[in-house]
Amino acid sequence: MKKFNRLALSTALLTAMTSTSVMAGPYGYDLHNVLAPVSASMAGTSIAKPLDNVSAIFGNPAGLSEFRGTEFTFGATWYKPNVELTSSITNSFGLGQKFKEGNGNEGYLVPEIGVTQDLRGLGIPGTLGAGVTATNGIGAEFRENPNAIGASAELIVIGANLGLSWDLSENLTIGSAATVTYSMLDLGIASVAAQTHDIAVKGSLGMTYKLPHHTQVGMFYHSELRQDFDDIIQTSPGAGQTALGTHSDGSFQSLNIEQPRTLGVGISNEMMMDGHLLLAADIMYKNWGNANFWKDVYKDQWIFSMGAQLTDGPWEWRAGYGYADDPTRDRTDGLSQLANVCSGLPDRCVAIPSGNSAAGIAVTEYLMAAQAEVIYRHRFTAGFGYKGFLAPFLDLDTHVARQFSEDRDYGNADSSFPNHTNAKVDSWHAGFALTWHFE
Repeated sequence: MKKFNRLALSTALLTAMTSTSVMAGPYGYDLHNVLAPVSASMAGTSIAKPLDNVSAIFGNPAGLSEFRGTEFTFGATWYKPNVELTSSITNSFGLGQKFKEGNGNEGYLVPEIGVTQDLRGLGIPGTLGAGVTATNGIGAEFRENPNAIGASAELIVIGANLGLSWDLSENLTIGSAATVTYSMLDLGIASVAAQTHDIAVKGSLGMTYKLPHHTQVGMFYHSELRQDFDDIIQTSPGAGQTALGTHSDGSFQSLNIEQPRTLGVGISNEMMMDGHLLLAADIMYKNWGNANFWKDVYKDQWIFSMGAQLTDGPWEWRAGYGYADDPTRDRTDGLSQLANVCSGLPDRCVAIPSGNSAAGIAVTEYLMAAQAEVIYRHRFTAGFGYKGFLAPFLDLDTHVARQFSEDRDYGNADSSFPNHTNAKVDSWHAGFALTWHFE
């Protein structure tokens, strides 16, 4: 019974801690332009030739030079993820027992705001851009089923970006941007944790180059984003403690989470149908394997997307398809930052099982299913735009998308924990944006 209590209490804490990744965007917990005003209808494709200023501001900053005059975009996207857990664990620890439960998450409203200013009137061959959006965001709530051990937590990351593009020649443009983020992490355990905030900065570099036959290529690099949530969770008195005991020092532990480095390349072409048809494709690589915290449960990820836009007078018809690798590690050694975290009431502390122990691995695998099941692969998108909506200087863009259902079994290769939990996920999103153009 003591062994079960220790694991159950530890699981309750870890469930809250690691719900920072539950049902996030399609790329780990990154959104990365998949909800942007126009790119959202083209599966996020936007590296070589972004068609909305938000995608250039938060994607390839060299793409800012596509926007002349002054543009202001205001948009919003409703993003709704769904997950269903089926736990069949029957080992001696009794982790979670048997249950089947869907998440209680109601969805997210994501703002998409951007403004660009062409500087060529001042004799500067470039464009300045700034914007605000949610760069990452997730949440979980499985409280209805007691065997899920009360998972509930939320992470919201809001990014404010400032970027500049510079035309080195008629064909070659470079760009750079800095993103300042404000993050809010709520662990959902009132007795040993609290909501904590962090401010962090990352940078990005990019370029675009125009080739013959109305073809353009682009690439970008985004640095890692380090988030330090100071004194967020109470720790036990001694490293490796596994038994109930008096909590003597009341110390707290910080949690460090990194958004991964990202490299992307893309190509676009507007030669077909007298320039009325644009075709584009992107490839991105996300370095989860070196990102603090996530490297314990994720491996590096490849992402592919392609999109098309057909222009017919004031109408623009769009569609896209995206594919992303499942970043989930096949085997884990546990969560390295949480080996000495206190679970339970402040005066009755239980340490998390050590990462490479059978109990620690079992806890981590359960949490990978319940909180880190970003296993989306296929995404189909569509949308339309209308130039001159309500006024000649105002454009309307809309989009709708579906990430199709995927499922995965999570369990240790050890026969004591085979495929103990199955996670089934899908999601959809829809949104609109208005863009004002000023000369």
